[in-house]
Amino acid sequence: MNNMIKSILCAFVAFISFQTNAQDNYKLEADYMNCMCSLFEDNGAEFKSLIKKAEQKLLSTELLTNTNGESYIALYKNIQLAIDGRISNFGISDYVIKRLLDTKNTKKYSKCMDGILKSSDFKDSKLSKFIAMSSSGNNPEITDLTSKMLEIFEAKDFNHEFYKYLTFSLIDKYHASNKKE
Repeated sequence: MNNMIKSILCAFVAFISFQTNAQDNYKLEADYMNCMCSLFEDNGAEFKSLIKKAEQKLLSTELLTNTNGESYIALYKNIQLAIDGRISNFGISDYVIKRLLDTKNTKKYSKCMDGILKSSDFKDSKLSKFIAMSSSGNNPEITDLTSKMLEIFEAKDFNHEFYKYLTFSLIDKYHASNKKE
């Protein structure tokens, strides 16, 4: 009986480890960033540079205390400071949208996203949860949105450039939205 319990326990631990590693490897996020970078002639060099510059801008305005995940969590908790006029638009969203307006890039992006959405890793991923949350059809206040995002994201996620891109893109979109009003 002890061997059976040990076998079940080992199987359970292996299953939990597999589930945790499936999300910890950030495969879908890496696939998304590779997809984005493939849209640019320079394979995303300027895109990645814009991400770095955005991070530096947040550091220089002290909206980020450093580049670790806890600093990003603090930014999300105080997101209104990032849209109160202390910083301007990073230009990341405009840069990406300009690329996506090209028909061949739109097709390439759609094919990439289709692969991500059909991936066996997608169903229980943070990316899946984020997409479900962001496509709820309403237009929430940025503080409500970031609170919901913090229910999905963890500090370690912000070590991946996808989550940094998502942060800067979110701030850009709120700046653009406020400019229109």
